[in-house]
Amino acid sequence: MAESTDTKSFDFTYVIVYTSAILGAVVGGFAIWLFISVFKGGNFPFVTNDRSAFIALAIVGTTMCALVYPIRASLFKKFKWLSPFTLSAIFLGTLIVLFVILYLTNLLNSIISSDKIAMIILGSIILLKWILATVSLFVQKE
Repeated sequence: MAESTDTKSFDFTYVIVYTSAILGAVVGGFAIWLFISVFKGGNFPFVTNDRSAFIALAIVGTTMCALVYPIRASLFKKFKWLSPFTLSAIFLGTLIVLFVILYLTNLLNSIISSDKIAMIILGSIILLKWILATVSLFVQKE
């Protein structure tokens, strides 16, 4: 009797990719908690004012992206570099980096009057990028 070679072994790629998405969501939950707490006057270690809260939000947003996209790009077969999701995420990530740099160097002071408004803008872009990444995980076809 010949043995069948059609048996599929368990692929840990999906476990790693979906785990990274869950970790990104957990970090995103922390970002939302940080965001709401700062607006309600809460205190965090190292977050002493609105400017430091803006910087913390930028760091947390970058961490969210680092937990999801590089892992997905290197492991996931469904990942496509030229898909609308990926191109939109690259655009939004570039927009986030430019916004943070321009705001922290005070080049946007004439347009954005306070750190809280800057946090709302940054948080909105991060949220949009996270939603886009999560939707792409379930929508993209192989």
